[in-house]
This record gives sequence, structure tokens and C-alpha cells, in this order.
Amino acid sequence: MKKPRFRLPRSTPGSTATATVLMTLAALLPVWHARVVLASDPAALSPQTTFFHANALYKDGQYGGAAAEYEKLLAAGLESGNVYFNLGNAYFKAGETGKAILNYERAQRLIPNDPDLRANLAYAQSLTDAAPCTAPFWQRLVFPLAERLPTRQLIWLVSLGYTLLILALIAHQMWARRPRWLLYLSSALAAALLITATSLVQQLATVEWPRHAVVVSSGDTPARFEPAASGTLHFVLKQGALVSVLDVRQGWLQVARCDGRRGWVEQSALEDL
Repeated sequence: MKKPRFRLPRSTPGSTATATVLMTLAALLPVWHARVVLASDPAALSPQTTFFHANALYKDGQYGGAAAEYEKLLAAGLESGNVYFNLGNAYFKAGETGKAILNYERAQRLIPNDPDLRANLAYAQSLTDAAPCTAPFWQRLVFPLAERLPTRQLIWLVSLGYTLLILALIAHQMWARRPRWLLYLSSALAAALLITATSLVQQLATVEWPRHAVVVSSGDTPARFEPAASGTLHFVLKQGALVSVLDVRQGWLQVARCDGRRGWVEQSALEDL
């Protein structure tokens, strides 16, 4: 298992244009500015100051306070893989492993190939014995790009591939000589588009559209046959376990594990992904 990295928070808050501007501004601020503003008027903190202050708290070992500041950024709509990664690290250092895994899972949807994120998530799961959900081999073979690229990037690649394929076909039809290399190019673009599009559909169908949740309560969480505290125990879920939510009934959620087993769990034990 790769050694986890929890030492310092990421220096960039994300990939969106708003987040990029946020850190550009934050980089111009001295460390003491966040503390002075916070002491004088906590309500006056801007998003860039909040991010900078969260990083300062993390570096000072105030992990609970850092997590609260990162949560403020997310509540303000500044969502990014790096913010979720930093938040997961803060929760982990604060001893809340379930919430750490929850935010690592959220980050993984946005930066799925990040090696530090993978290492930290695997390490946190190993501490709680939460089994990671991995797609079957045949799915990884048939949909090679699913869960390996962010959904937005897959959408962009499908759009680009479709555009290039149409242009190549038009050029082949309009070119009087109709060169063979252009036909080969069109075939290659069609194959690439098929792989990308099917991977996108698979990712939407299994990751984006279904409702998922993570067990954040400590210890073992019982899953019962019926949505009641007196219901017969079916199995237990470890802290940090990822499940699919199938139904809701009076404070209980019917969930499915990665292996397909279903049970009813108290809603308070889970947080949506």
C-alpha cells in the first residue's frame, strides 16, 4: 500500500474558473491577514481568505477548525477535488475517519487519477476495514475510461470526438479524390468515439445518476431486514463503507452494498456522497 500523505493541504482549491481566481487572490495575502480579519469580524471573511485561513489552521494542527473552514467554501459553491481532498485530510487528522473517507470519495469523482488521493483513501479504508468498491473486470475492459476520468472531461471528449468525426466524414465526401487515409482516420475517430461514449454512459448510469452514501458513524452499523430498530439483523456496515441508496422510509434508508446485499440502515448513520 502506498504511504498516505496528510502533511500539508493542497495549495489550489480546484479546477473551476471561480476557484482559480480564488487562489490567485489568496496567494497575494500574507498569512497573518486571515487571522486579523477573523479576530476583528468573522462575518467579513471572503472566500479567498476562508481558504487561506483553513490552510493556516491545518498547518497549525487545528484540524477541526480547518475542516469547518473548508466546509464553508463548499457551502458557498466552491467545489473542487482539492478542497474535498483537504477536507478529507482535516477530518482524518481530527479522528473522524468516516467523514474523511466520505470526502475522499467525493474528491475521487473530480480527480480520480490523483495518486495521493488514492493512497489516503486506501489507507483510511484499511483502518476501518471498509472494503473498496471496484468494478468487475469485464466492466473495466468494456468501459476502459469509466471512473478513470471526471465526467466533465468525458463529456468534453465525446463532444470533441463527435465533431472531429463529422468533419472527417464531410471532408471525405467533399474531396474529389477521397483519399484512403481520410477513411482510415474516420474509422479511428469512430472507434475512439464509441469507447469514450460508452464509458460516459456507464459512468453516468453507475456513478452520477444513482444515489450513493457513505457510513460516517463510528463502529459497526447494523443493516436490518426491516426499517425498524427491532428488525432482524442482516449484516453490518463498516465505517466508511460506500453503499447505494434504494429507498427511504421514516428515517431509514434501504441500501445495497457493492456485492448486492440489501438492508435497512438508520439515516443518521449515513451521509450522501
